[in-house]
Amino acid sequence: MLLDFCYHWAMVTILSLLTEEFMEENTIPSNINYGSAIYGRGGIEYIKDKPGHIEAWVGGLGGTIKQGAGSRRRVTFTIQDDEMHWICTGNPKNRQIFCKHCVALALAIRFKTNKLSDNK
Repeated sequence: MLLDFCYHWAMVTILSLLTEEFMEENTIPSNINYGSAIYGRGGIEYIKDKPGHIEAWVGGLGGTIKQGAGSRRRVTFTIQDDEMHWICTGNPKNRQIFCKHCVALALAIRFKTNKLSDNK
């Protein structure tokens, strides 16, 4: 029984939940474009990176919005009951909006770049 639980826990990761389908269902095309620009310019700084909990500063780049410019926001991804939850400090009233900052962090996780362990 314990082995089954450990195997299940190991299989449900933030990375495994960040599929293309998840992104398409939870964001809008403009946030994919702007988030991709933030990611492409390296606008992610990891704060915490552990199983089931990832936090990062995202954004804060100069230039135009199309280039990924805008405010720097703290983004948190967690897993609760096998479901992905996210919070961006730029979202009003902590609504579950998968904004451009969330997209940028998701792309960094999916493509395994800018990991906290790389910054040590």
